[in-house]
Amino acid sequence: MKRFIDFFKHIQVPKTFARLNFVEMFGLDRYKTSAVIVVSIAIFLASNTILSLISLRLDLSKGKAYTLSDSTKKMVKEIDKAVSLTLYSSKNLPPRLQPLKREVLDILREYERSSGKVTLSIIEFNPDEDVDITTEAQDLGITAVPIREQAQSEVSLTEIYFGLAIVYGDVKNVLPQSLDVENLEYNVTSAIYQMTRESLPKVAIMGIPDSINPQQDTLGIFKQVAGRLFDIQVITTPQFATEEEQVDEEPFVIEPDVKTLLVIDSPNTEFTPQELAEIDRFAKTGNVIFMLNGVPLDDNLTTGDPEAGLIELVKKYGISVEKNLILSGRSEFVNLGGGGFSLLVPYPLWIWTSDFVPESSMFTGVGRVTFPWASEVKPQERNGYKVQELISSGKESWEQKDSFVLDPQQIPEPAQSDLKVFPVAVESTKKDAGKIMAIGSSRFILSNYLSRDSQNVEFILNVLGDYASDGALSGISSRAVNLYPLPELPESIQEFYKYANIIVLPGIFSLYGMWRLWKRNQTRG
Repeated sequence: MKRFIDFFKHIQVPKTFARLNFVEMFGLDRYKTSAVIVVSIAIFLASNTILSLISLRLDLSKGKAYTLSDSTKKMVKEIDKAVSLTLYSSKNLPPRLQPLKREVLDILREYERSSGKVTLSIIEFNPDEDVDITTEAQDLGITAVPIREQAQSEVSLTEIYFGLAIVYGDVKNVLPQSLDVENLEYNVTSAIYQMTRESLPKVAIMGIPDSINPQQDTLGIFKQVAGRLFDIQVITTPQFATEEEQVDEEPFVIEPDVKTLLVIDSPNTEFTPQELAEIDRFAKTGNVIFMLNGVPLDDNLTTGDPEAGLIELVKKYGISVEKNLILSGRSEFVNLGGGGFSLLVPYPLWIWTSDFVPESSMFTGVGRVTFPWASEVKPQERNGYKVQELISSGKESWEQKDSFVLDPQQIPEPAQSDLKVFPVAVESTKKDAGKIMAIGSSRFILSNYLSRDSQNVEFILNVLGDYASDGALSGISSRAVNLYPLPELPESIQEFYKYANIIVLPGIFSLYGMWRLWKRNQTRG
């Protein structure tokens, strides 16, 4: 304790700093005080004006959530003609929307800074007084958005305009309302990409029948989002063909202009030898994403045998799909309630994970992904393919094999020795061949199984950006700041941090108080 007190006794401010006089240092004592003040104000105003023209923003968020992606910057730099961005903003924006307006302007100014071909104009107007501008905005498709405001006991409804017009030559695209800051980069970039391309990269889907009714389409959400950047087409195989389509019995062929093929192992799908051979032929030069299970489940949660043809096919690319189901302590919640009440319980068979391969653009803007009824996907290098694990389950995961318990209330707790990490998504590459990805869940992007807190669709969009557009669209996704879970720590370390937080800070204040008391007693003595 004496050494600790002596340490504080000898802490002194250096005399050099105590004697600093900036007036004498810079020779300002030769001038009148009024002149010094005027010059200081002039320097302050000039420096602020200069710095306002320079971007000095520093984005320290994980995944650079507040910075345009490299793909967006590269795309706008390669634009051959001018693109004009015009933001129509009414002056009656409520105070609570002003921060959103600043964020939107920051994003749009990044586009302008990234390319000399992009210009930004801001038109602020009063909807009631500036009738011509209001009409101009409405003619473009920018409509009024009703905003509810509550002040004390009064509730009012204010109609505001906050939309973006994008013009490229004779082509126009409009975002009627641009308050969705999280998806603004994706919306603007996809609009510019569509306008500046004669055709979009084609992505084909096999294994899921196409649906005319969007509300019944199991891929509806994915198609809606991905359709802005890619030409999404569902391949109708003979199994799902109508009588009219089955009249023509030509051999099944994947069109040569398809950039990436998604193969989904639906429980109701059986791939014919001809279809498997065509997928294999395509994989020699094209990119394929397989979503498949080692243990298929139908809509009644009845387990069945895996699609043997697909399982054997991916083995050729060094990928082994195990006949098991992965469970985890990091799981989504399911509702077991009914009759007007909800009962949310964790469902270990719907695992979520954020254990990704580091430094990959595939995970830009992706905080976590969810795997409903996942199977282990093992890398086994063969035939010249190099296989890399992309996504793994957490350390608190275990497996079910042979017999399966799917009821969340009857799933037994695992033994400590059963817990381990399982790979659930891998990528296989080979020189002069297409890229192959295998995801251990056939429901990975189906609309009914998308979690509100996970970014499955964003992840697949990033993959397609790499596979289907040769990296031109890789990493363009939501600007949302995702919640990244803390790493898993042993219980002993968790206890250490817990008690350190409880003891350390109060301990520092206690020691400081003791030192102050000792100092005071020394002075009186």
